[in-house]
Amino acid sequence: MTTFLVLLLFAVIFLAAGGALLYFRNKNKQKAALMGQTETSNASDVSGLSPGTLVEVKGTLRCDEPLISEMANETCAYYSKIVREYLERDYDDVGSDRRSEVVAQNEQFAPFTVEDATGRVPVNGESAEVDARQVVDRFERNTGGNGPSISLGEATINLGGGERTLGYRYTENILTVDAQVYVLGTVQEDGPIGGPPSGKEGHRFVVSHRSEDALGQSLGKTVRWLGVGGIGAIVMGIALFAVGIFVLIA
Repeated sequence: MTTFLVLLLFAVIFLAAGGALLYFRNKNKQKAALMGQTETSNASDVSGLSPGTLVEVKGTLRCDEPLISEMANETCAYYSKIVREYLERDYDDVGSDRRSEVVAQNEQFAPFTVEDATGRVPVNGESAEVDARQVVDRFERNTGGNGPSISLGEATINLGGGERTLGYRYTENILTVDAQVYVLGTVQEDGPIGGPPSGKEGHRFVVSHRSEDALGQSLGKTVRWLGVGGIGAIVMGIALFAVGIFVLIA
């Protein structure tokens, strides 16, 4: 009975993981399809479209009051700073295991516009799915003591630490000012592009430093790997369940 319960537990874990992977595969597939179905609009034409219209624009990101990213000190209209703590957990019989967890995160937007040959259109990026350029990715080993301190906006946070803390990974992604940008979103009441209203099905709000083609190719690869992983996890879950039933009745 104990063996059956263990196998059943792992079967449920694999089935749940497979379902989650297929769910995210479907979400990414829908995003890619939506990008392909939406025609590119001129920036100057967006203000004349009805509020709630799904629209995409491509052009140069302009920002009158840009931000300075916290770690790379680069001029940008958006940055996301994440700090992960890597820990080692001890197990008496099987050695050790490593895991990571987010201990600090900060995301900041500045108002910006997208400019093309026809004019500019403002973008309210607060609720966007942002695909930004990574400018910092470094790992710092824990040297003991109380752990490092970091600034998040105006606040300073001590990350603590301990003997099982291996170190910290710092990452920062930005949307660079005066660089090319792709935006897929919904026309707002006052003219800019933003997120869809609550309950609006089938709309997404995407801001990417990559071109539409490059982003679409990346989504295609993600869809394929999520599909392979999801189906594989479900097959493994079914196999473990079948083995558990066999053990139970044997």
